[in-house]
Amino acid sequence: MSILLLESKNMQNEVYELLPPAIFTEIKGMVASLSTDNAIEEIRLRVGRPVELVGPDVFLPSVVTRSDLDYVLSGVTQSSMYAVEDELRNGYITIKGGHRIGIAGRVVKENRGMIKTLRDISSVNIRVAMAHQGGAQILLPWMLSPLQKVLSTLIIGPPCSGKTTLLRDLARQLGDGTFMSMLKPQHVAVVDERSEIAAVYDGVPAFAIGKATDVLDNCDKALGMIVMLRAMAPDVIITDEIGSAGDVVAILEMARSGVTFIGTLHANSIDDLKARTTLSPLFQDKTIERFIFIERLHRQTVIRKVYDRHLRLILPG
Repeated sequence: MSILLLESKNMQNEVYELLPPAIFTEIKGMVASLSTDNAIEEIRLRVGRPVELVGPDVFLPSVVTRSDLDYVLSGVTQSSMYAVEDELRNGYITIKGGHRIGIAGRVVKENRGMIKTLRDISSVNIRVAMAHQGGAQILLPWMLSPLQKVLSTLIIGPPCSGKTTLLRDLARQLGDGTFMSMLKPQHVAVVDERSEIAAVYDGVPAFAIGKATDVLDNCDKALGMIVMLRAMAPDVIITDEIGSAGDVVAILEMARSGVTFIGTLHANSIDDLKARTTLSPLFQDKTIERFIFIERLHRQTVIRKVYDRHLRLILPG
């Protein structure tokens, strides 16, 4: 049995140190009793309801109290909700190690109706950042041209389908030169707006991201892509969850400079993409050469469909 909590490679100190001692002890006991090798992917805490472990897919006997949630939030925010208000607008906070803490509660709006922050927190979802080295191999047949050039690619799928994990391994393989035996190490620039891809702490990435990879941490994606394009002369720029008009402008600038772009996007179909007017310039210029749709199936990330730059379906073909 491989997932004793304190020793699990994917369960970092940053995660279990957030948990109230009683809940941590209960999770440890529950995991030790399971006849499964499923790693813990998420720990979901809801006031008045039992702790849910996603991965093993079990509920613990005890019920989460308000003080339990306050304990977790104090650790996540370092006892200052005000200091993380900008992140709370997005509904989650990223902590050391790249773990994402999703938060739900009562929305406080600004005068213009925009979300200012969250109050009366009722649910917390601790999503455990994982490194699956070699996972990006499934993308290899679709991301290289006949001339062994890395193609600009969007990896598309629903939440929790493994997009960020694939990006992390792509950065590692491209930066190390192991993505393809005939492909030399690429100069990779990672723009890590939410500190989830590389999980940089004190200037050092927590994950293996490649020997020829540089990271710009905690920077707006659109600005960060332009900064890295001009400052680091990369072969490839990687970032997570694009979608704004500014992101598209930066991607077009990269294409004009001959730099490969690799990113992710939330969507379910090619029609979803076509309906997003902010993405229209990418389709018109045929900037993205591969659109790879993925999904989570039996706890494995699999490729569902692949389209070329003309939005023609090439898998299944």
